[in-house]
Formats: sequence, C-alpha cells, structure tokens
Amino acid sequence: MRRVRARFTVVLADDDDDARTIMATTLRRDGRFDVLAAVADGQAAVEACGRLTPDLLILDLAMPGGGGLEHLPDIRRVAPSTSVVAVTGFPGDRLEPAARAHGATAYVTKGLSPKQTVDEVIMTAGVLQAIGAVASTGMSLDKDVRSASTARRFVTETLDRWDCGDLLDSITLLVSELVTNAVIHADSAPEMAIVLTAETLRVEVADRSDAMPVAREADDYDTSGRGLALLDVMAEQYGVLDRPDGGKTIWFEVPRLDRVHGATSS
Repeated sequence: MRRVRARFTVVLADDDDDARTIMATTLRRDGRFDVLAAVADGQAAVEACGRLTPDLLILDLAMPGGGGLEHLPDIRRVAPSTSVVAVTGFPGDRLEPAARAHGATAYVTKGLSPKQTVDEVIMTAGVLQAIGAVASTGMSLDKDVRSASTARRFVTETLDRWDCGDLLDSITLLVSELVTNAVIHADSAPEMAIVLTAETLRVEVADRSDAMPVAREADDYDTSGRGLALLDVMAEQYGVLDRPDGGKTIWFEVPRLDRVHGATSS
C-alpha cells in the first residue's frame, strides 16, 4: 500500500483567527483536503491563489482591507481554474447573487458547525462531482470494538437505500475488518465514508495513526488482522490517503455489479 496526497488543495481566507483555525483543522481531518494556506484578508487571498493555484478557495466575504467580494475579480484573474466558495454570515438572498456575479462558484452561510460547513462546501463546490460521485454519506464511530457492528448496520442501511444490496456481503466484511483494525491497532475512533459513483462503490475508513497497515498471518477465527489479504482478494483497488494533520484514510473500491451485469448483457 502506498501513501498519496489529499485529493483537493485549498486556500482558506477568513479574518477571524479562531474560525480560520477551526475550519482548517476540520478540512484536514476530513482527509480529502490539503490546506495550502490560511490567510486573514482579501489581498492575501489573491496573492495565495496566484502563487499556489489551489483547487478550492474558501472565502469570507467580510474582511478588513476590502472584503472578499471586492477581491473576487482579481482572484478569478490570477487563478481562473480555482473554484471559489463564499462562506459568510450574511443572508444568502442578500449577497449570493453579487458573489456569483463576481465569480464565486457557490455560497455557504455561516452558523453551521465546522463539520456541517465542510459538508456544505463539498456539496456546493462540486467536490463529489469531481470524483464522479452520485451519492455520499459518512459517520464517526467510537473507539470500541463494538463499532464494527455499528459500521455493518450503517453499511446495510446505506446499500439498501442505494439499491446496492448485491455488494453487501463483501462490503460489510471489509468494513468490519478495517474498523476493527482502526480501533485495535491504530488505537483510534474511526471515521467512515461511503461514496457511490457511476461505476464503483468506494469506502473510506480513517484513523489517527500514522503507522501503515502491515500484512500479517491470521487464523480463520481471528477477529482482525486479515485486512490487507481481504483487500487483495475482494477490492478492485485500494490504498492509503495521508491526512495532513496526522493519521491516514484507508480506502477501497469495488465495481457496481448492476453496471457490470448491464454491460455484459449489452
């Protein structure tokens, strides 16, 4: 298994020190984002985007020295490929049209929890669409071996809702193993995400340990330790995604059987 970088690079611009730190930490813990810079005003956002050309800019519209709204045209000029999400405490019906007219990709209102705000950014900025996702869900688990059972129930409910029950046996086995390993070997409270794309179903299990998983001999009745062997046999592809603030995300993908069968029959 090899480590890879986070999928999306981000510049964060907010004049509130606490809000900026919390949002940067939440983005890093998500596992999909690499925060390249966190700045406190609009001009610094222009300079950071021009220098770093991030995939995403999360921009507070009300900052000293000229708010984000005034600097949006310059940001679009120096980083035309960067998606800009305006995150602000102002009502959406008041500033959203102006933000979009100046080049913002999306508009998210403050007041949500940091995790909810990140989820809103993911949905509005096209992050899921960038990896071809048609649906996504996730949950945080306790640092308890019983979390494997909770994860299995969550997988069952999700796959039933998405009409992907034909993948249930293989997905629940792999998830159970990875969650148990995260609790026992990584000494972590795992976080899990399930992403449905047009062709595959992707599962991610994150923990707070930097240690890479190691293949080991496991008996048939062992409750953990078979993760890599099972991934080799049952997953189409898998790997490890570094979390910039520490820890890792182990992911795997399996093909959607309904699409495989459909392609075969045609």
